[in-house]
Amino acid sequence: MLDEGKGAAVLMALHPDIAAVLAGDSEGCIVTGDCLAPGFLLDMPDACVDAVVSDIPYGVVNRDSGGLRNLDKGIADEETFAVDEIAGQSWRLAQSVYVFCGTEQVSELRACLVVLGMTTRLCLWEKSNPSPMNGERLWLSSVEACVFGRSPNAYFAERCAGPVWRGPIARNQMHRTQKPLWLMSRLVSASVPAGGIVLDFCAGSGTTCVAAKKLGRRWIGIEIDEKYAKIARHRVAGTPRPLFPEPTKGKEPVSSLF
Repeated sequence: MLDEGKGAAVLMALHPDIAAVLAGDSEGCIVTGDCLAPGFLLDMPDACVDAVVSDIPYGVVNRDSGGLRNLDKGIADEETFAVDEIAGQSWRLAQSVYVFCGTEQVSELRACLVVLGMTTRLCLWEKSNPSPMNGERLWLSSVEACVFGRSPNAYFAERCAGPVWRGPIARNQMHRTQKPLWLMSRLVSASVPAGGIVLDFCAGSGTTCVAAKKLGRRWIGIEIDEKYAKIARHRVAGTPRPLFPEPTKGKEPVSSLF
């Protein structure tokens, strides 16, 4: 926890909506901007959120599909930052880290988090309804990778569960790389205590933030594209708060700055 003088100085450097969440004056926000620009991740204080749950651009999906399926994810699949920089900021800000990434990014991301002192796991989302594209001659493209990192004493509500999460692709997607709500809800519930804060610095259409609100957690979403930030805010605004938030299991959430 920061002392009042230092805390106020930190908040002044931040985007005001993010500052309000960290100070405990707001339940959540979704802001538009480059997550590594001034006022965002680089100016947030150490250990200020309980978990990072984010889906970074994989950098490999965009390609010609021959008309069978739209594989052009646009800017959502263009790498705009270095994996090691994102790993370092995630470790600095959160006790637990979940980053969905391309298979080419897995080793670098895990290595960075291990060097920083985190215990890691390679997790997989196994899609129960994958696209049948090329299924007559190849194994289906039915899994996506997620690197999990955990600092000592981080909150964790799952018990003896394997790191393979099986379930369907989201229907009626509003973002080209949108993850399903059931999946993000499970991760938020697992690593963010009731009343705690989850950070998604590639917020897209806001699924992580919707999950947080439904579960009685606080949220900070950062999205570089204003089009999707508006969609995310609209989704969160239409999400009801829980009547009876889940009880915290074994650990208090990260304290506010003051």
